[in-house]
Amino acid sequence: MQHTKRRRVTSEEFRALFSSGRPVKVACVRETLGVNRATVWRLMRRHGGRRSVNHNKAFCALPEMCRFDSLGFCELRGIVFFRDGGQLAAIVRLVMRSEAGMSLTHLHDVMKVDVAMQVLRLVREGRLQRKGKPREYVYVAADEQVAAQQLARRHSALQNAEKGKARQTLVEQLAEESREDLQLLVSVLLTCLRHPQFNAKSVALSLLRRGCRTCTEQVGELFERFEIARKGGS
Repeated sequence: MQHTKRRRVTSEEFRALFSSGRPVKVACVRETLGVNRATVWRLMRRHGGRRSVNHNKAFCALPEMCRFDSLGFCELRGIVFFRDGGQLAAIVRLVMRSEAGMSLTHLHDVMKVDVAMQVLRLVREGRLQRKGKPREYVYVAADEQVAAQQLARRHSALQNAEKGKARQTLVEQLAEESREDLQLLVSVLLTCLRHPQFNAKSVALSLLRRGCRTCTEQVGELFERFEIARKGGS
């Protein structure tokens, strides 16, 4: 069996492989320099190189090529690098620093790789916690106090999202109303503001006295559709 001849690789030779500013495949480093895998890792450590946390760790890059964000991540042409370790350390960092925990989908969006098995391992090792129901799991910090804060913020965010959805639905509903119905709705609401104790019949009678063409049934429908009775407390 022929063994790859070991030779001394200069810093210039190694760094020249990254002159394009693009990540390089580990296999390409081996083939170009004619060295084994162990030598590649030694060269990477010596020059502070990083391996990708996606693409099966197949790519490497020099630190000066990476503009790491505040969490220690950098993406180059869809290849993600983490400044402070490998995949597991990257996942823990993301979850620990997240405001409201992270789902698998969110983790995938950041790391550009499926990390379901890695996250399960971290949960089993007690480095993360998994909360919620199947298909709705959220991963939070192992620390109970931090996890409680993350879950509280997540609950609050979901509530605000639901309120926003309800407001949007109301806007869409109003957009479908005719000009006449909108004018009537405004008159009904103004009457309710002046007389919060009025029910649909009382509002209809008040509007009729002021010359508005309507009826109890029409006003009642508006009360029902826009939940005016609940808001007015009648």
